Amino acid sequence: MTNQPASRPAYEIPAHLSAAAHAALDATHAAREQLGRAMVVTAAAAVRDILTGDNPDAPFDATAVELVEGADSSLFPTGRYWTAAGGERTFTEAVGLAEAGNGIHGMSEWTAYLDDSTRDVWHKLCTKLPDRNGQPAYRLDLIRAAALQLDQPPAPARQPGGMVETLVCANDRDRYYALVDPADQRDGYVKPWFDLDTVRRIAEATQADAAEYGHDAVDTVHVLEGGDSAARHDGSAEPLKYAVVLVVCWMYLGGEQREQAVEVLQPNKDGRYAIGGHDWCWYALDGQLNPQIPFRP
Repeated sequence: MTNQPASRPAYEIPAHLSAAAHAALDATHAAREQLGRAMVVTAAAAVRDILTGDNPDAPFDATAVELVEGADSSLFPTGRYWTAAGGERTFTEAVGLAEAGNGIHGMSEWTAYLDDSTRDVWHKLCTKLPDRNGQPAYRLDLIRAAALQLDQPPAPARQPGGMVETLVCANDRDRYYALVDPADQRDGYVKPWFDLDTVRRIAEATQADAAEYGHDAVDTVHVLEGGDSAARHDGSAEPLKYAVVLVVCWMYLGGEQREQAVEVLQPNKDGRYAIGGHDWCWYALDGQLNPQIPFRP
C-alpha cells in the first residue's frame, strides 16, 4: 500500500479560534475572581450570623477568623476568631457547642470554594499563622473581607494632577508615607508610590515576615544596589548608582504561574515604586490612623 499525497486538509480550524480561546480564558478568570469575592464576603457574613444567631442587625465583635487549608487546597474554619481588642475566642465560648458546630458546618460549605482556583482573591486578605496539625493555617481579615465588592469594579476615571501624600498600610501594623492618586483605587484600596528609602524599609519588613511565617505566606521585596565608578559624560568622576527593585511571590514558584513569580519594578519619572500595586490591598489612614476605605482626601 502506497502513501498518497494529501489533496486537501484533513480538517479545518475556525479562523476565530484564537479570539474564542482568549475570550474563554478571560471569562474563566473573571468567573473565578467573582466566585472568590462572593465566598470571601460570605465567610464574613457567616461569622456574623454565628455570633448573632442570624440577626444581621445585632452587635457582635469579630475582626478575624482562622481558616485551615485542607489537602485539596480548600479552606475550612476551626471556630477560632479574634475580637477588635485583639482577644482570641472560639465560637463555642461565644454561642455554645451545638450552635458553634452547626455554624462551622454551614460556613464550611462556603469556604470550601476558597481554594487554589480563587487564591488570588482570598490569600491577600490573610495572614499566615503557624500550621495547625501539619496543615497551613490563615487568619482572614473580616473587616477587609466584608468591604470587598462582589463584582470587580471598572477602573475609575483618572483626573489630572491627582497625586497626594498620605500614610498607607496593608497589614494593620506597618505604616509608610507614599504618594497616591485618589482616582486610582480598586475596591477602595489605593496604589501607593514609595521613594527608594521607604522601599528599603518595606523590603526589610517583608523579609523578616517571611523568615517568621514562611515564604509561602509573604511576598518579599528586595533592593539590589550597585554603582559604576566610570567618569560621567560631563567629565565628573562621581560614581553612578543603580537600584533594582524586585518582588518575589514565593507561592507561584512551584506552580503554573512560576514565570510570574519574580517581578522587576520600574520606577516612575520621580523615581518612586508601586510596591504591590492594588493587589496588596494598601489602604490610606486618616489623622487618627483609622483606615479610609475608600480614600477621600
